[in-house]
Amino acid sequence: MPIRRHRPLKIVHTSDIHLESDTFGSSPRGKELRQQVRRAFANVIRIANERGADLLLIVGDLFDSSRVSEEGLAFALATIGSARMPVVMIPGNHDAHDERSIYAPLAPETLPENLHLILEPEGRLIDFPHLAARIWGRAMVEHSPGYRPLSGVPEPHPDWWNIALAHGLFMEEDDFGRSSPITPDEIATSGYDYIALGHVHVWNDVSQGSTRAFYCGTPAPLYAGDDAGWVAWVECVPGEGLRIERLMVAR
Repeated sequence: MPIRRHRPLKIVHTSDIHLESDTFGSSPRGKELRQQVRRAFANVIRIANERGADLLLIVGDLFDSSRVSEEGLAFALATIGSARMPVVMIPGNHDAHDERSIYAPLAPETLPENLHLILEPEGRLIDFPHLAARIWGRAMVEHSPGYRPLSGVPEPHPDWWNIALAHGLFMEEDDFGRSSPITPDEIATSGYDYIALGHVHVWNDVSQGSTRAFYCGTPAPLYAGDDAGWVAWVECVPGEGLRIERLMVAR
């Protein structure tokens, strides 16, 4: 029996945390900035746990670069592991899955059991039958005009909630000089319920047709002034569709 419209789904959508930036340096001020970003990420997990989210989506740029200390990596993985729900994550342009990728040397057994890390450049589907949810995303290898974050989106599951993750730049018209473009037509024709976007550090609704698509902005208080410090709370409601709310992340 189809269960898509008979089961609610609750999602926290975050991106662009930029943990462990080289720009912080090792001065006391730099160490405090690093801790501020870490606290923001920990508070994203806290929000997801306290609200009883079914899924947490991290849509690229968890790290600011591939140059991350063992201690910084351990912090990130332990924080993800403290989430009481599945976490789906894709790389972004700052932590791209190229020859220097921070993710390449990670053995599967070192990852938290709840983490579903999508590293396939061609994309990968992840089904969560108990949630009546299908998730799709693809790994960024190179932030270039030739990379299309929504290229190859598979057909939606007819009976489940369909969610895609995409890290790139939304533009009203094709501009092939810009890297990682996302177009209105790609969103509208996907047939998906929600597209969780990353790359832009401020909140933005770029929904097209029946597909809701949002940039959640960055939860870290350092990268977008007063527009920083947010995540998206997405409720998929049977018989009603989607409710999307911007939640403030404690600083």
